[in-house]
Amino acid sequence: QPCHLQEPPFFPDTLPHNNLHPHQAAAAALRILQHLFHTLSTNSTRQHWHTQPRNDLLNKLQHYIHRLEQCLPDNATLFKGPRNTLLAINKYFRDIHLFLHAHNHSACAWDHVRLEA
Repeated sequence: QPCHLQEPPFFPDTLPHNNLHPHQAAAAALRILQHLFHTLSTNSTRQHWHTQPRNDLLNKLQHYIHRLEQCLPDNATLFKGPRNTLLAINKYFRDIHLFLHAHNHSACAWDHVRLEA
């Protein structure tokens, strides 16, 4: 059972529901994995996660990040157009960090973020 906050988090849909070119989809997946790795690597997560499962997850994320980086061309040219998917992903994770910060990285806030992830 997740904890209940006075104001439950709202994490909007990040990616547009249109078809991305395979390289764009891979670049989006890479960016999401990088953000997850960064978020879960911070000191504020250590008190709310068991050490070994957290380390296992970080190792797996790093493995997939490395594999995606190897097969992608320079992703600076992958996202053009009116809706920049990478910027939307960045905003999404910024909102998650703001939510965690607003709730002092509490166990309850982390429960909501875990459910979202």
